[in-house]
Amino acid sequence: MLWVALELPELPLQLLERASESAPPLVVSEGPSQRPIVACANDAAQVAGVREGMTVAAAQALAGSLRCVPRDEAAEREALERLAGWAAQFTSTVSLEPTGLVLEISGSLRLFGGLGKLLAALKGGVRRLGFSATYGVAPTPLAARVFARAEVRGIAVRSCTTLADLPARLAELPLFLLEWPGRTQETLADLGILRARDALALPRSGFAQRFGPQALALLDRLAGRVPDPRVPYEPPARYKARLELPAEADGVEAILFPLRRLLAEMEGTLRGRGAGVQGLDLVLEHPGRRSTRLALAFPTPEREADFILSIARERLGRTELPAPTVALRLVAERLQSCAPRETSWLSGREEKAVGRARLIERLSARLGNPRVFGIALADDHRPERGWRSSNPAPRSAWDGGARPAWLLNRPQRLVAGAAGPSLQGKLDLVTGPERIETGWWDGEPVSRDYFVAANPTGETYWIYRERREPGAWYLHGVFA
Repeated sequence: MLWVALELPELPLQLLERASESAPPLVVSEGPSQRPIVACANDAAQVAGVREGMTVAAAQALAGSLRCVPRDEAAEREALERLAGWAAQFTSTVSLEPTGLVLEISGSLRLFGGLGKLLAALKGGVRRLGFSATYGVAPTPLAARVFARAEVRGIAVRSCTTLADLPARLAELPLFLLEWPGRTQETLADLGILRARDALALPRSGFAQRFGPQALALLDRLAGRVPDPRVPYEPPARYKARLELPAEADGVEAILFPLRRLLAEMEGTLRGRGAGVQGLDLVLEHPGRRSTRLALAFPTPEREADFILSIARERLGRTELPAPTVALRLVAERLQSCAPRETSWLSGREEKAVGRARLIERLSARLGNPRVFGIALADDHRPERGWRSSNPAPRSAWDGGARPAWLLNRPQRLVAGAAGPSLQGKLDLVTGPERIETGWWDGEPVSRDYFVAANPTGETYWIYRERREPGAWYLHGVFA
Protein backbone atom coordinates (compact mmCIF):
# COMPACT_ATOMS: atom_id res chain seq x y z
CA MET A 1 0.00 0.00 0.00
CA LEU A 2 1.04 3.60 -0.53
CA TRP A 3 -0.34 6.58 1.34
CA VAL A 4 -0.33 10.34 0.81
CA ALA A 5 -0.96 12.60 3.80
CA LEU A 6 -2.11 16.22 3.65
CA GLU A 7 -1.51 18.49 6.63
CA LEU A 8 -3.23 21.88 6.72
CA PRO A 9 -1.28 24.19 9.04
CA GLU A 10 -3.31 27.05 10.50
CA LEU A 11 -6.53 25.70 9.01
CA PRO A 12 -8.74 28.22 10.93
CA LEU A 13 -6.96 31.06 9.17
CA GLN A 14 -7.00 29.37 5.77
CA LEU A 15 -10.79 29.04 5.91
CA LEU A 16 -11.05 32.83 5.99
CA GLU A 17 -8.21 33.75 3.64
CA ARG A 18 -9.22 31.36 0.84
CA ALA A 19 -12.25 33.52 0.09
CA SER A 20 -10.15 36.51 -1.01
CA GLU A 21 -7.09 37.21 -3.14
CA SER A 22 -5.76 39.72 -0.60
CA ALA A 23 -7.14 39.59 2.93
CA PRO A 24 -6.91 42.53 5.38
CA PRO A 25 -5.11 42.11 8.74
CA LEU A 26 -6.83 39.09 10.24
CA VAL A 27 -6.49 36.89 13.33
CA VAL A 28 -8.32 33.88 14.70
CA SER A 29 -8.86 33.98 18.43
CA GLU A 30 -9.49 31.31 21.05
CA GLY A 31 -9.72 31.08 24.81
CA PRO A 32 -12.07 32.71 27.32
CA SER A 33 -14.32 35.45 25.99
CA GLN A 34 -13.10 37.83 28.72
CA ARG A 35 -9.49 37.56 27.55
CA PRO A 36 -9.16 35.89 24.14
CA ILE A 37 -5.73 35.30 22.67
CA VAL A 38 -4.47 35.15 19.11
CA ALA A 39 -4.41 31.53 17.85
CA CYS A 40 -3.06 32.43 14.39
CA ALA A 41 -2.45 35.62 12.44
CA ASN A 42 -2.15 36.20 8.71
CA ASP A 43 0.78 37.90 7.01
CA ALA A 44 -0.84 41.35 7.00
CA ALA A 45 -1.37 41.16 10.76
CA GLN A 46 2.16 39.89 11.39
CA VAL A 47 3.61 42.81 9.44
CA ALA A 48 1.85 45.07 11.96
CA GLY A 49 3.55 43.21 14.81
CA VAL A 50 0.79 40.79 15.80
CA ARG A 51 2.07 37.45 17.10
CA GLU A 52 0.41 34.21 18.13
CA GLY A 53 -0.22 33.95 21.85
CA MET A 54 -0.71 37.65 22.53
CA THR A 55 -4.06 38.94 23.70
CA VAL A 56 -6.53 40.18 21.13
CA ALA A 57 -6.61 43.57 22.86
CA ALA A 58 -2.86 43.95 22.39
CA ALA A 59 -3.13 42.85 18.76
CA GLN A 60 -5.86 45.43 18.06
CA ALA A 61 -3.68 48.12 19.57
CA LEU A 62 -0.96 47.25 17.03
CA ALA A 63 -3.29 47.02 14.02
CA GLY A 64 -6.29 49.33 14.17
CA SER A 65 -8.04 47.73 11.19
CA LEU A 66 -7.52 44.21 12.54
CA ARG A 67 -10.42 41.80 12.13
CA CYS A 68 -10.75 39.15 14.81
CA VAL A 69 -12.76 35.97 14.19
CA PRO A 70 -13.39 33.43 16.98
CA ARG A 71 -12.22 29.94 16.15
CA ASP A 72 -14.98 27.64 14.89
CA GLU A 73 -13.93 24.01 15.27
CA ALA A 74 -17.19 22.77 13.76
CA ALA A 75 -16.49 24.80 10.60
CA GLU A 76 -12.96 23.35 10.50
CA ARG A 77 -14.34 19.83 10.68
CA GLU A 78 -16.86 20.56 7.93
CA ALA A 79 -14.09 21.99 5.75
CA LEU A 80 -11.99 18.84 6.21
CA GLU A 81 -15.00 16.69 5.33
CA ARG A 82 -15.64 18.67 2.14
CA LEU A 83 -11.95 18.43 1.27
CA ALA A 84 -12.16 14.66 1.79
CA GLY A 85 -15.12 14.52 -0.57
CA TRP A 86 -13.15 16.53 -3.13
CA ALA A 87 -10.10 14.24 -2.76
CA ALA A 88 -12.25 11.19 -3.56
CA GLN A 89 -11.68 11.94 -7.26
CA PHE A 90 -8.12 10.62 -6.75
CA THR A 91 -8.93 7.50 -4.74
CA SER A 92 -11.88 5.85 -3.06
CA THR A 93 -9.96 5.52 0.22
CA VAL A 94 -9.79 8.93 1.89
CA SER A 95 -9.68 9.16 5.68
CA LEU A 96 -10.07 12.14 7.96
CA GLU A 97 -7.33 13.09 10.43
CA PRO A 98 -7.42 15.77 13.16
CA THR A 99 -5.52 18.28 11.00
CA GLY A 100 -5.66 16.82 7.51
CA LEU A 101 -6.30 13.76 5.33
CA VAL A 102 -4.65 10.50 4.32
CA LEU A 103 -5.25 8.92 0.91
CA GLU A 104 -4.41 5.36 -0.12
CA ILE A 105 -3.26 5.78 -3.73
CA SER A 106 -1.64 2.50 -4.82
CA GLY A 107 -4.69 1.62 -6.95
CA SER A 108 -4.72 5.05 -8.63
CA LEU A 109 -1.12 5.33 -9.80
CA ARG A 110 -1.71 3.73 -13.18
CA LEU A 111 -4.82 5.81 -13.81
CA PHE A 112 -2.96 9.08 -13.26
CA GLY A 113 0.25 8.03 -14.98
CA GLY A 114 2.45 7.49 -11.93
CA LEU A 115 3.13 8.98 -8.52
CA GLY A 116 4.62 12.22 -9.82
CA LYS A 117 1.62 13.12 -11.97
CA LEU A 118 -0.87 12.14 -9.29
CA LEU A 119 0.90 14.33 -6.71
CA ALA A 120 1.07 17.22 -9.17
CA ALA A 121 -2.67 16.98 -9.83
CA LEU A 122 -3.42 16.74 -6.11
CA LYS A 123 -1.21 19.69 -5.14
CA GLY A 124 -2.47 21.85 -7.99
CA GLY A 125 -6.06 21.12 -7.07
CA VAL A 126 -5.52 21.96 -3.41
CA ARG A 127 -3.93 25.29 -4.37
CA ARG A 128 -6.85 26.15 -6.64
CA LEU A 129 -9.20 25.56 -3.71
CA GLY A 130 -7.29 28.19 -1.75
CA PHE A 131 -5.63 25.85 0.76
CA SER A 132 -1.97 25.58 1.68
CA ALA A 133 -0.91 22.02 2.59
CA THR A 134 2.19 19.97 3.22
CA TYR A 135 2.49 16.42 1.92
CA GLY A 136 4.03 13.13 2.93
CA VAL A 137 4.27 9.85 1.00
CA ALA A 138 4.94 6.56 2.79
CA PRO A 139 3.83 2.90 2.83
CA THR A 140 1.99 3.46 6.14
CA PRO A 141 -0.56 6.20 6.83
CA LEU A 142 1.06 7.24 10.10
CA ALA A 143 4.49 7.59 8.51
CA ALA A 144 2.97 9.68 5.71
CA ARG A 145 1.43 11.97 8.32
CA VAL A 146 4.74 12.27 10.17
CA PHE A 147 6.49 13.22 6.92
CA ALA A 148 3.85 15.87 6.21
CA ARG A 149 4.10 17.26 9.74
CA ALA A 150 7.88 17.36 9.42
CA GLU A 151 7.52 19.62 6.38
CA VAL A 152 5.39 22.00 8.44
CA ARG A 153 8.36 22.32 10.84
CA GLY A 154 10.76 22.88 7.96
CA ILE A 155 12.30 19.41 8.18
CA ALA A 156 13.04 18.01 4.73
CA VAL A 157 12.03 14.35 4.28
CA ARG A 158 12.25 12.34 1.09
CA SER A 159 9.21 10.36 0.00
CA CYS A 160 9.26 6.65 0.76
CA THR A 161 7.45 4.14 -1.44
CA THR A 162 8.62 0.79 0.00
CA LEU A 163 8.40 -0.65 3.47
CA ALA A 164 12.05 -1.75 3.36
CA ASP A 165 13.24 1.87 3.05
CA LEU A 166 10.92 3.21 5.76
CA PRO A 167 13.20 2.73 8.84
CA ALA A 168 15.97 4.72 7.18
CA ARG A 169 13.59 7.56 6.26
CA LEU A 170 12.19 7.68 9.80
CA ALA A 171 15.53 7.40 11.59
CA GLU A 172 16.42 11.08 12.04
CA LEU A 173 12.93 12.44 12.60
CA PRO A 174 12.27 13.95 16.07
CA LEU A 175 9.77 12.11 18.23
CA PHE A 176 7.73 15.25 18.91
CA LEU A 177 6.21 14.73 15.45
CA LEU A 178 4.34 11.73 16.86
CA GLU A 179 1.04 12.26 18.66
CA TRP A 180 2.19 10.85 21.98
CA PRO A 181 1.00 12.48 25.20
CA GLY A 182 3.22 15.29 26.47
CA ARG A 183 4.24 13.29 29.53
CA THR A 184 5.51 10.44 27.36
CA GLN A 185 7.47 12.89 25.24
CA GLU A 186 9.04 14.44 28.33
CA THR A 187 10.06 11.06 29.77
CA LEU A 188 11.64 9.99 26.50
CA ALA A 189 13.54 13.29 26.29
CA ASP A 190 14.83 12.85 29.84
CA LEU A 191 16.14 9.41 28.83
CA GLY A 192 17.89 10.90 25.80
CA ILE A 193 15.51 9.23 23.34
CA LEU A 194 14.86 12.07 20.91
CA ARG A 195 14.62 10.50 17.47
CA ALA A 196 12.57 7.74 15.86
CA ARG A 197 15.58 5.46 15.46
CA ASP A 198 16.21 5.58 19.23
CA ALA A 199 12.64 4.55 20.02
CA LEU A 200 12.54 1.82 17.36
CA ALA A 201 15.74 0.29 18.79
CA LEU A 202 14.34 -0.10 22.33
CA PRO A 203 13.23 -3.57 23.56
CA ARG A 204 9.55 -3.94 22.84
CA SER A 205 8.56 -5.48 26.16
CA GLY A 206 10.41 -2.86 28.16
CA PHE A 207 8.99 -0.04 26.05
CA ALA A 208 5.43 -1.28 26.54
CA GLN A 209 5.97 -1.73 30.27
CA ARG A 210 7.40 1.76 30.69
CA PHE A 211 5.18 3.78 28.34
CA GLY A 212 2.11 1.60 27.87
CA PRO A 213 0.83 -0.68 25.08
CA GLN A 214 -0.80 2.23 23.21
CA ALA A 215 2.54 3.99 22.75
CA LEU A 216 4.08 0.75 21.47
CA ALA A 217 1.15 0.16 19.11
CA LEU A 218 1.62 3.65 17.66
CA LEU A 219 5.31 2.93 17.09
CA ASP A 220 4.48 -0.39 15.41
CA ARG A 221 1.93 1.25 13.09
CA LEU A 222 4.46 3.92 12.23
CA ALA A 223 7.07 1.37 11.12
CA GLY A 224 4.58 -0.97 9.43
CA ARG A 225 5.06 -3.79 11.94
CA VAL A 226 1.28 -4.13 12.36
CA PRO A 227 -1.64 -3.13 10.10
CA ASP A 228 -3.09 0.36 10.47
CA PRO A 229 -6.59 0.21 8.93
CA ARG A 230 -8.39 3.49 8.27
CA VAL A 231 -12.12 4.12 7.90
CA PRO A 232 -12.89 5.75 4.52
CA TYR A 233 -14.89 8.95 4.62
CA GLU A 234 -18.48 8.55 3.39
CA PRO A 235 -19.89 11.80 1.96
CA PRO A 236 -23.54 12.71 2.58
CA ALA A 237 -26.25 12.11 -0.01
CA ARG A 238 -26.58 15.81 -0.81
CA TYR A 239 -23.98 18.54 -1.28
CA LYS A 240 -23.74 21.55 1.01
CA ALA A 241 -20.89 24.05 1.39
CA ARG A 242 -20.41 27.45 3.00
CA LEU A 243 -17.59 29.96 2.66
CA GLU A 244 -17.32 32.97 4.93
CA LEU A 245 -15.72 36.07 3.42
CA PRO A 246 -12.90 37.88 5.25
CA ALA A 247 -14.63 41.21 4.63
CA GLU A 248 -17.97 42.43 3.31
CA ALA A 249 -18.14 42.20 -0.48
CA ASP A 250 -19.98 44.90 -2.41
CA GLY A 251 -21.34 44.01 -5.83
CA VAL A 252 -21.11 40.91 -7.98
CA GLU A 253 -17.47 40.97 -9.11
CA ALA A 254 -16.21 40.75 -5.53
CA ILE A 255 -17.92 37.40 -4.93
CA LEU A 256 -16.90 35.67 -8.17
CA PHE A 257 -13.44 34.75 -6.82
CA PRO A 258 -14.71 32.89 -3.70
CA LEU A 259 -17.59 31.42 -5.74
CA ARG A 260 -15.10 29.94 -8.22
CA ARG A 261 -13.33 28.16 -5.35
CA LEU A 262 -16.58 26.81 -3.94
CA LEU A 263 -17.59 25.50 -7.35
CA ALA A 264 -14.16 23.91 -7.91
CA GLU A 265 -14.55 22.11 -4.60
CA MET A 266 -18.01 20.90 -5.60
CA GLU A 267 -16.75 19.76 -9.01
CA GLY A 268 -14.08 17.53 -7.43
CA THR A 269 -16.62 16.05 -5.05
CA LEU A 270 -19.04 15.28 -7.87
CA ARG A 271 -16.27 13.77 -10.00
CA GLY A 272 -15.32 11.47 -7.16
CA ARG A 273 -18.92 10.27 -6.98
CA GLY A 274 -19.55 10.13 -10.72
CA ALA A 275 -22.38 12.58 -10.17
CA GLY A 276 -23.72 15.90 -11.39
CA VAL A 277 -26.48 18.35 -10.48
CA GLN A 278 -29.44 19.66 -12.43
CA GLY A 279 -30.54 21.95 -9.62
CA LEU A 280 -28.28 24.08 -7.44
CA ASP A 281 -29.10 26.82 -4.91
CA LEU A 282 -26.64 29.69 -4.55
CA VAL A 283 -27.29 31.67 -1.37
CA LEU A 284 -25.62 35.01 -0.66
CA GLU A 285 -25.71 35.86 3.03
CA HIS A 286 -25.97 39.50 4.05
CA PRO A 287 -25.62 41.23 7.46
CA GLY A 288 -28.62 40.95 9.73
CA ARG A 289 -29.45 37.36 8.71
CA ARG A 290 -30.73 38.46 5.33
CA SER A 291 -29.95 36.44 2.23
CA THR A 292 -30.41 36.35 -1.54
CA ARG A 293 -31.17 32.98 -3.13
CA LEU A 294 -30.56 32.08 -6.75
CA ALA A 295 -31.86 28.77 -8.06
CA LEU A 296 -29.70 27.48 -10.91
CA ALA A 297 -31.20 24.78 -13.13
CA PHE A 298 -29.61 22.88 -16.02
CA PRO A 299 -31.11 20.76 -18.79
CA THR A 300 -28.59 17.95 -18.17
CA PRO A 301 -26.56 17.01 -15.06
CA GLU A 302 -23.59 19.39 -14.76
CA ARG A 303 -20.50 19.58 -12.55
CA GLU A 304 -17.88 21.65 -14.40
CA ALA A 305 -17.05 24.70 -12.29
CA ASP A 306 -16.29 27.05 -15.19
CA PHE A 307 -19.63 26.41 -16.90
CA ILE A 308 -21.68 26.74 -13.70
CA LEU A 309 -19.76 29.92 -12.83
CA SER A 310 -20.62 31.42 -16.23
CA ILE A 311 -24.32 30.76 -15.61
CA ALA A 312 -24.14 32.15 -12.07
CA ARG A 313 -22.31 35.27 -13.34
CA GLU A 314 -25.10 36.01 -15.83
CA ARG A 315 -27.79 35.48 -13.21
CA LEU A 316 -25.97 37.62 -10.65
CA GLY A 317 -25.51 40.37 -13.22
CA ARG A 318 -29.31 40.69 -13.46
CA THR A 319 -29.84 40.50 -9.68
CA GLU A 320 -29.95 43.56 -7.46
CA LEU A 321 -28.32 42.71 -4.11
CA PRO A 322 -29.94 44.41 -1.10
CA ALA A 323 -26.72 44.59 0.95
CA PRO A 324 -23.04 43.54 0.96
CA THR A 325 -22.30 39.81 1.01
CA VAL A 326 -20.60 38.22 4.03
CA ALA A 327 -20.79 34.51 3.11
CA LEU A 328 -21.71 32.16 0.26
CA ARG A 329 -23.54 28.86 0.37
CA LEU A 330 -24.09 26.13 -2.20
CA VAL A 331 -26.81 23.53 -1.72
CA ALA A 332 -27.66 20.65 -4.04
CA GLU A 333 -30.42 18.51 -2.61
CA ARG A 334 -30.23 15.84 -5.31
CA LEU A 335 -27.16 14.37 -7.00
CA GLN A 336 -27.62 12.52 -10.29
CA SER A 337 -25.38 10.20 -12.24
CA CYS A 338 -23.26 12.07 -14.75
CA ALA A 339 -21.15 10.42 -17.45
CA PRO A 340 -17.85 12.16 -18.27
CA ARG A 341 -18.06 14.29 -21.37
CA GLU A 342 -15.74 12.93 -24.06
CA THR A 343 -14.04 15.27 -26.50
CA SER A 344 -12.74 14.51 -29.95
CA TRP A 345 -11.25 16.35 -32.92
CA LEU A 346 -14.31 15.15 -34.86
CA SER A 347 -17.38 16.08 -32.86
CA GLY A 348 -20.17 13.57 -32.85
CA ARG A 349 -23.91 14.04 -32.61
CA GLU A 350 -24.00 13.73 -28.84
CA GLU A 351 -21.25 16.31 -28.33
CA LYS A 352 -23.13 18.78 -30.53
CA ALA A 353 -26.33 18.19 -28.57
CA VAL A 354 -24.59 18.88 -25.27
CA GLY A 355 -23.01 22.06 -26.66
CA ARG A 356 -26.39 23.26 -27.87
CA ALA A 357 -27.97 22.66 -24.47
CA ARG A 358 -25.22 24.70 -22.79
CA LEU A 359 -25.65 27.54 -25.27
CA ILE A 360 -29.38 27.68 -24.54
CA GLU A 361 -28.67 27.68 -20.80
CA ARG A 362 -26.24 30.59 -21.13
CA LEU A 363 -28.68 32.58 -23.25
CA SER A 364 -31.45 31.91 -20.72
CA ALA A 365 -29.22 33.06 -17.87
CA ARG A 366 -28.33 36.27 -19.72
CA LEU A 367 -31.71 37.19 -21.23
CA GLY A 368 -34.13 35.42 -18.88
CA ASN A 369 -36.08 32.23 -19.46
CA PRO A 370 -39.20 33.89 -20.99
CA ARG A 371 -37.06 35.40 -23.77
CA VAL A 372 -35.40 32.17 -24.89
CA PHE A 373 -37.67 29.60 -26.47
CA GLY A 374 -37.77 27.18 -29.36
CA ILE A 375 -40.34 25.96 -31.83
CA ALA A 376 -42.08 22.64 -31.38
CA LEU A 377 -44.67 20.77 -33.42
CA ALA A 378 -48.31 21.35 -32.56
CA ASP A 379 -51.15 18.89 -33.13
CA ASP A 380 -52.70 20.73 -36.09
CA HIS A 381 -52.36 20.00 -39.82
CA ARG A 382 -52.77 23.66 -40.80
CA PRO A 383 -49.17 24.88 -41.39
CA GLU A 384 -49.74 28.26 -39.77
CA ARG A 385 -50.94 26.44 -36.65
CA GLY A 386 -48.54 23.50 -36.80
CA TRP A 387 -46.02 25.01 -34.39
CA ARG A 388 -45.89 26.41 -30.90
CA SER A 389 -43.27 28.08 -28.74
CA SER A 390 -41.44 25.78 -26.39
CA ASN A 391 -39.36 26.50 -23.30
CA PRO A 392 -36.81 25.08 -22.99
CA ALA A 393 -36.15 24.87 -26.71
CA PRO A 394 -36.53 21.40 -28.24
CA ARG A 395 -34.06 19.85 -30.61
CA SER A 396 -36.01 20.61 -33.80
CA ALA A 397 -39.34 21.96 -34.91
CA TRP A 398 -39.43 20.07 -38.19
CA ASP A 399 -38.14 16.57 -38.71
CA GLY A 400 -37.19 16.62 -42.41
CA GLY A 401 -39.78 16.11 -45.15
CA ALA A 402 -41.02 18.62 -47.73
CA ARG A 403 -41.75 21.31 -45.18
CA PRO A 404 -39.80 24.58 -44.97
CA ALA A 405 -38.66 25.89 -41.61
CA TRP A 406 -39.53 29.45 -42.70
CA LEU A 407 -43.22 30.25 -43.17
CA LEU A 408 -44.59 33.64 -44.13
CA ASN A 409 -46.73 35.39 -41.54
CA ARG A 410 -49.44 35.63 -44.21
CA PRO A 411 -49.50 33.67 -47.45
CA GLN A 412 -48.62 35.88 -50.43
CA ARG A 413 -50.72 35.59 -53.60
CA LEU A 414 -48.68 34.78 -56.69
CA VAL A 415 -49.04 35.95 -60.23
CA ALA A 416 -50.54 33.04 -62.17
CA GLY A 417 -51.50 32.60 -65.78
CA ALA A 418 -52.39 29.78 -68.11
CA ALA A 419 -48.84 28.35 -67.70
CA GLY A 420 -49.13 28.32 -63.90
CA PRO A 421 -47.69 30.48 -61.09
CA SER A 422 -44.47 32.46 -61.33
CA LEU A 423 -42.03 34.09 -58.87
CA GLN A 424 -38.94 35.68 -60.40
CA GLY A 425 -39.59 33.36 -63.32
CA LYS A 426 -41.89 30.49 -64.04
CA LEU A 427 -42.25 28.05 -61.15
CA ASP A 428 -41.78 24.35 -61.92
CA LEU A 429 -43.68 22.02 -59.61
CA VAL A 430 -41.11 19.59 -58.12
CA THR A 431 -43.27 17.54 -55.77
CA GLY A 432 -46.92 17.48 -54.86
CA PRO A 433 -49.73 17.81 -54.47
CA GLU A 434 -50.04 17.32 -50.69
CA ARG A 435 -53.67 17.91 -49.78
CA ILE A 436 -54.51 19.59 -46.47
CA GLU A 437 -58.20 19.85 -45.76
CA THR A 438 -59.07 20.47 -42.13
CA GLY A 439 -60.29 23.02 -39.59
CA TRP A 440 -64.01 22.69 -40.29
CA TRP A 441 -64.77 22.29 -36.57
CA ASP A 442 -63.42 25.66 -35.39
CA GLY A 443 -64.72 27.98 -38.11
CA GLU A 444 -61.38 28.43 -39.91
CA PRO A 445 -61.38 25.64 -42.51
CA VAL A 446 -58.65 25.23 -45.13
CA SER A 447 -58.74 23.20 -48.33
CA ARG A 448 -55.42 23.40 -50.17
CA ASP A 449 -53.07 21.45 -52.42
CA TYR A 450 -49.41 22.12 -51.50
CA PHE A 451 -46.42 21.82 -53.89
CA VAL A 452 -42.68 22.23 -53.72
CA ALA A 453 -41.75 24.57 -56.58
CA ALA A 454 -38.49 25.96 -58.00
CA ASN A 455 -37.80 28.99 -60.21
CA PRO A 456 -35.13 29.22 -62.94
CA THR A 457 -32.48 30.52 -60.47
CA GLY A 458 -32.84 27.42 -58.31
CA GLU A 459 -34.75 29.01 -55.40
CA THR A 460 -37.22 26.59 -53.83
CA TYR A 461 -40.61 27.55 -52.40
CA TRP A 462 -43.60 25.96 -50.73
CA ILE A 463 -46.76 27.03 -52.57
CA TYR A 464 -50.38 25.99 -52.58
CA ARG A 465 -53.50 26.26 -54.69
CA GLU A 466 -56.90 26.90 -53.20
CA ARG A 467 -59.26 24.03 -54.08
CA ARG A 468 -62.27 26.35 -53.91
CA GLU A 469 -60.52 28.71 -56.36
CA PRO A 470 -58.24 26.62 -58.62
CA GLY A 471 -56.62 29.67 -60.26
CA ALA A 472 -55.49 31.20 -56.94
CA TRP A 473 -51.87 30.31 -56.07
CA TYR A 474 -50.13 31.39 -52.84
CA LEU A 475 -46.58 31.42 -51.51
CA HIS A 476 -46.52 30.02 -47.95
CA GLY A 477 -42.90 29.08 -47.22
CA VAL A 478 -39.29 29.34 -48.37
CA PHE A 479 -36.74 26.54 -48.22
CA ALA A 480 -33.22 27.45 -47.08
